[in-house]
Amino acid sequence: MDDPRALGLPLQAVNGIPDARHYWEESFRGIDAETYDFTKSKPAASLAEFCISHLHEGALILDLGCGGGRNAQFLAMQGYRVYEIDVAAAAARFCHTRFARCELSGTFAQGSFTHIPFPNASFAAVICIAALDHGTLGEAKASVAEMRRVLSPGGVILLTFDPPDTDEDIIHEAQVLSDGTLRFVRGNQKGMLFRRYNDQEITDLVGTNHIISFRHTTKGTRVVVAQ
Repeated sequence: MDDPRALGLPLQAVNGIPDARHYWEESFRGIDAETYDFTKSKPAASLAEFCISHLHEGALILDLGCGGGRNAQFLAMQGYRVYEIDVAAAAARFCHTRFARCELSGTFAQGSFTHIPFPNASFAAVICIAALDHGTLGEAKASVAEMRRVLSPGGVILLTFDPPDTDEDIIHEAQVLSDGTLRFVRGNQKGMLFRRYNDQEITDLVGTNHIISFRHTTKGTRVVVAQ
């Protein structure tokens, strides 16, 4: 297991506020994977098109920030070989149970976005759905570099970012860190980090020359396919 310090997250509560990793651990501990109705969690709308346009049959894919495994389940059902990493061990356990119940094959682990525990050029694709914006800008930059490191030549990355006005109604419950990241200090999302990227910041983060496509969904989600 990675040293938690490699995640770029605090190891303990600060001023009584739980760290971001603790927030996600607690979120998944409250869900019983043995009884959960997985039909309630659909894959990202952008995933099917990404598979058709960019992936070859049986490709090896890394789902970084897999959460509850909704996207990984879709990929596995299409015949792709899936590895899943999440900062929360509870999320990895949830996914393991999900795949067992669905009789699917996959590999799950707690791990770091900024020190991905795989060799260079391991994957045909990396997906990071609604996850990269749950950290600081520095962590996101390190994560993108790590995604490229583990990507095979000619491989592709799928990133999605929530709309820039996400959590507008509860922004008063957050502290604003020096890089613009929100750190929630009260309310239901206490302990969570979230950075509200505008389009130019996403372009700068990924790099104009690396972007294959950049589009907006009808709900305002930004979908980026990159090299």
